[in-house]
Amino acid sequence: MKNITVLQTSSALVFAAALALPSFTASAQVISWNFDGYGTINGSGDYAGVVSANYWNDTYLIDGNSGNPESNLIDNTGTATTLGASFSDNSQYGWAIQFSGQSADANGLYNKALLNGYLNNGNGGSTTISLTGIPYSAYDIFVYFSSDTANRTGTVSVGGTTYDFSAMGPAEISGANASLVPTSDTTGANPLADYAEFTGLSGGTQALTTTIPAYGGIAGFQIVSVPEPTTLALAAMGGASLVMLGRRSTRG
Repeated sequence: MKNITVLQTSSALVFAAALALPSFTASAQVISWNFDGYGTINGSGDYAGVVSANYWNDTYLIDGNSGNPESNLIDNTGTATTLGASFSDNSQYGWAIQFSGQSADANGLYNKALLNGYLNNGNGGSTTISLTGIPYSAYDIFVYFSSDTANRTGTVSVGGTTYDFSAMGPAEISGANASLVPTSDTTGANPLADYAEFTGLSGGTQALTTTIPAYGGIAGFQIVSVPEPTTLALAAMGGASLVMLGRRSTRG
């Protein structure tokens, strides 16, 4: 399971591991949302996502059900943020792989619940979740998508980047643990996948769009803050200082 405290660069990860010092990483703030269709992820105790986080925002986000838009979504500390979310599509209804509640995966995470329900594109349509008031100056976004039938092809887009995929269908939640499989394909090969990561983003607004011509849609998303380069540099300097102090103490 990935820890909520994460490093945003591989070089920083190598640095911390090599020195075997206390972690000088930047604590990632995460805002997580899922379509609550037969899969609630509860409060502080339930963790889910590629970046394993708690305090998920569980809503239907459909007109007439829990309201549209949603505002002041909470982050992984349970604190309200300025993030708002609204959606538009051609069908305005939700669907699920299994129309029953999803208990914890064998590993204790709730990724089956995350992937089970989704905002359904309808037949030949698309779904867009519009985000406003994103509280981070730099961030990555993970978009999770699902369908109740395998091999339905589609695309997922954020910030001008579009990846293609084929839906995994029931197989993604049929094992002991949910299968989280990424796509980064832009060639039309449509690999089997159920999420995509969009990195290096900035700005207070974003649009998350899935297009699956034969039914399927967005199951959830995570916005993960990325520390400023100066913050990582200071953390590295602090680690180097401790190394020097340790060497001096052993020589004294």
